Amino acid sequence: MNTMSAARSMVQEKMRKHIQQMVSTNPMIGQLNEQFTSWLLGSGLTGIEIANTIDSNKDAVIQPHELAAALKQTTGTEPPGWVINGLLTLLDSDNDKTVTVGDLFTYFEQIGLPLGVPDPAEQEAARKAAEQEAARKAAEQEAARKAVEQKAARKAVEQEAARKAAEQKLEASMEEIDMELQDVSTPESVNDVPEESKVGGQASPSSSNPSEHNHLQIIEALNSMKLSSQIREAVKNTSMNHHFSVKIEKIESTLMGHDSFKNGKTIVGRLVDEDSVEIELLFQAVENESVNNFQANHIIEIDAHIANWNIGRKRAVFSVHSYNYD
Repeated sequence: MNTMSAARSMVQEKMRKHIQQMVSTNPMIGQLNEQFTSWLLGSGLTGIEIANTIDSNKDAVIQPHELAAALKQTTGTEPPGWVINGLLTLLDSDNDKTVTVGDLFTYFEQIGLPLGVPDPAEQEAARKAAEQEAARKAAEQEAARKAVEQKAARKAVEQEAARKAAEQKLEASMEEIDMELQDVSTPESVNDVPEESKVGGQASPSSSNPSEHNHLQIIEALNSMKLSSQIREAVKNTSMNHHFSVKIEKIESTLMGHDSFKNGKTIVGRLVDEDSVEIELLFQAVENESVNNFQANHIIEIDAHIANWNIGRKRAVFSVHSYNYD
């Protein structure tokens, strides 16, 4: 039993002994006690409702005129003064000539009248139960949310893997076509093309060494090549870094990266200086946290070199070495 319950029990026991003594020494008090108890239990009101009716000025002290007015209001008859004084004496368990609302509540508990006031222990238990239920529901919702996110992530990975597989299959098909073409003719070198492919006395982007071109010319040259062997050779021979800006469209995971780019991030975007050109930017895995904070439609400045050509999407793939993102 806690301290509060022990103190409450002591007060109730004091009231019980006081009533027992009053009834045994004064038969009239005994009759008043019976009538008052009968009235209280038959009122259909809770202890707090009766106390609010009696304590009309809400000062927590029961005055004789307040008790008389409450009895008259509920019974229709004004009780005589000796009845009021007898009841106040009955309720004053500590004989200090003052009857408080607390004394009323103690008396109500003695006669078994429901107070209508939640028990503190019950309130605390109910609060804890409500908190536990809320925590359980929150945990269930969080688990459901994570399950949905994991399912969506798995689906996205599967879709990306399927897309990469389709691209690889297409690239393999292109290589087979290369081999068949090589059986019937010798392909032109990327650095050795006929005069008619030149425009205005200068070689077209597809006819000269891509390593000598800017990023736009490299993309145009790679896009014009028909054989995957030509593309691989051109990419292999192009190591110069280029500085340009890209408008971000989306961020993907890099599934097929090499070395430090493996498990990194890929940005798909469009060149700021030529928005019709879509490219891919490979970021090293150590930059994942930063790249995840990038947002669509923002601009990023990069230093990068050509790393591959996405045959299926007709996109140049650049490996990023440094960048500036505001």
